[in-house]
Amino acid sequence: MRPRESGATRLRRVANREVHLRDLAAVIFRHWRVVLLLTVLVSWGAYFSGRQAIERFRSRLTVQVSSPKQVFTQLEDRTLDELALKTDPILSEALVLTTQRLALRVVGALGLSLEVADPRIRRADVLHDVRVDSLARPGLYQLSRNDAGWALRDSAGRDLGRGSYDQPALAPGFSFRALPVNGGEQAVDLRVIRPEEAASLVSGGLAYEVREGTNAVDISFTGADPTMVPLILNQAALELRLDGTRRAKELAVRRREYIAGQLSEAQRSLQNKLRELQQYKELQSIADLSVEEQAIVTAVQTAEQERQRVLVQTNTIRDAFGPGDSIGIENLNRLAAIEGIGDNAVLAFQIRNLLERYDERRALTAGSLGLRENNPQVSALDQRIRHGHAALRTAVEAAVRSLSGRLEELDRNLADLRARLRTFPGMENRISQLQLESAILNDTYKFLLSQHQASELQENTITPYVTLLDGASPAVSISTTLRQKILLGVLVGLLLGLAGAFFLEYLDQTIKTAADIERAIGIPVLGLIPDEAKLSASDRGKYRPIVPISQLAPDDPATEAYRALRTNVTFVGAEKPLQFIAVTSPGPGEGKTTTAANLAVTLAQGGSRTLLIDGDLRRPLIHLGFDLVQEPGLTDLLVARSTPREAVRPQVLPGLDILPSGPTPPNPSELLGSQAMQALIGELRRSYDYIVMDTPPTLPVTDAAVVATLADAVILVVRSGDTEEISAQRAVEQLGRVSARIAGAVLNGLNRRSGQQYTYYTYRRDRGARSPVRSLRSRLAGKL
Repeated sequence: MRPRESGATRLRRVANREVHLRDLAAVIFRHWRVVLLLTVLVSWGAYFSGRQAIERFRSRLTVQVSSPKQVFTQLEDRTLDELALKTDPILSEALVLTTQRLALRVVGALGLSLEVADPRIRRADVLHDVRVDSLARPGLYQLSRNDAGWALRDSAGRDLGRGSYDQPALAPGFSFRALPVNGGEQAVDLRVIRPEEAASLVSGGLAYEVREGTNAVDISFTGADPTMVPLILNQAALELRLDGTRRAKELAVRRREYIAGQLSEAQRSLQNKLRELQQYKELQSIADLSVEEQAIVTAVQTAEQERQRVLVQTNTIRDAFGPGDSIGIENLNRLAAIEGIGDNAVLAFQIRNLLERYDERRALTAGSLGLRENNPQVSALDQRIRHGHAALRTAVEAAVRSLSGRLEELDRNLADLRARLRTFPGMENRISQLQLESAILNDTYKFLLSQHQASELQENTITPYVTLLDGASPAVSISTTLRQKILLGVLVGLLLGLAGAFFLEYLDQTIKTAADIERAIGIPVLGLIPDEAKLSASDRGKYRPIVPISQLAPDDPATEAYRALRTNVTFVGAEKPLQFIAVTSPGPGEGKTTTAANLAVTLAQGGSRTLLIDGDLRRPLIHLGFDLVQEPGLTDLLVARSTPREAVRPQVLPGLDILPSGPTPPNPSELLGSQAMQALIGELRRSYDYIVMDTPPTLPVTDAAVVATLADAVILVVRSGDTEEISAQRAVEQLGRVSARIAGAVLNGLNRRSGQQYTYYTYRRDRGARSPVRSLRSRLAGKL
């Protein structure tokens, strides 16, 4: 007996064995109803959804995005940190398309808050020149149109207005112009939605794609109205173009307004100081100072101006280079713009070196093709930038020390000059002080005036950096047609059906073919019995559980199958003769009785004297199949109530004697395993060439195992598509425990498409016809 294998071993055996195409076809044929049902259901669902689906349209355009830094870096109050250097400006501008702010501007420009309730009706065919303001309340309205004009009603049926087509329709919060209808009368439902809801539809339909290696962006919009799709896309591109310009102008206006305020304050301070100087001179009756005094005053003014310049340089350098280890690109630009910074060769070199490193890093990481932050080349460049920061800090510290020394020198010089002035009368000192303060205020006023003029120029010269290369293309349909959806539904349903068929096949653990028997229980297959209704037919209204093949035609497939079984049993007994054969099955209803009866018939037809014993004392059927009385029988012999001469029915068929079961006993297992049974079998062996005994199923009761200890061999009958593998394995194990010899298995109920063996039995009838596959294969072979 073959030991039972584990589930994992079985899976490996199944995976390793070759699967033929006909095996897959057999699986599909067994579950064709599932395949057909799923295909029909999915196809019907695709048809229904296709009829209800709304057609979608798409339009495209292309814009070119220049670098926004060219605009914003002109504004000094705009800070560009290292994050701006690592951000792709093209992608950043494209992301503006997904913002609600831009979508709300598109909604407001086109009046998208007012829409036609039925998405299958185009808004451009009903109305135009739509205006919707913040006073419009969400709700439903009905627009009626006829040859005379239009009428507008609210959801409650109240009349909101009527007029001809040259008059605009005015409603609370919105207005529009209705388009005339071509004959008859038509009512269209309109709907006002919240601007945020309309904006979500706009942003949801917009999509963009940045072309690699360029600054061009392809923008598309998808919607249900083919006339509105290009309009919405063009408006979105226009709003994107104006968005950057609007932000830059807002910054420029704030900067100009701030400088204007400072300029006004500086102008008032200068005027007040000049007025004070004039009043002092008039009060003291002074026209002018001496030449020497004037020279000292001029020197003081010059030194004071120089001191202010050096002080501004020192503070600017300290503010630009804070306590951190790095410095931003904006502060580097401020350092480079300091007056006189070029005189310090070391500091100018370090600033220029860092600017070049920043530009190099920007070129490496910008764009979709730029290097990532963890790239070794970028990391090496960051290390060089950090070294540049350290060198710049050293240069800045040296410059600050130099400027501090210069300030100390100027302070000493100013102290000396003021000490000389103190030798002049006090009124002269007051005049010089007022003149110095006036000169400083005058310089401040001039500087602010130049800055104010520059800010006005910048504000007026800001231009859009987003260029529209191509306008929106005409809307094209992107929806699949009803025929395509049905075809797709058929394909998907067919795939699901095939998947369902193979899944059911995976769940089905029954034995179907001879290969399954050899794989699952490891015993040879002795016979393949076709699934013929004639083997269990009724005879003139009388039910017959089995039909002997003696009543069938000699060339019937069932007859041929049992002859093949007889031949295989004969060859199995070539090494050790099989005289007493027990026939059993794992469970009931698997055809063991029919197999036992017809095996005995074919053995008798082969010229051997054969005895058929009904050993199924629990459910005897053989006497019904051969129209015999049940008593006396086997149980009468075992309890010595009858003799073999009285119980055995001789010559039921030529060469075949039958021993019925007899009356049903209360203890079948004890009778079959008794000494009387052994003695009876020994006595019958002397009278017959073959003894075939039908026994109960192996798994429910132990009768078959008891008889198997007396038999020369056991034949296990399984039904195709009914007997589970685990049941057959347990039956073999149970017979193996009593050391029974299992000659092989018989696969009963074999379908015509379950194997080629069955087709072979019918070749004599169908030899004039060929299957389409074989005919096609023969023709191809002949042509080749």
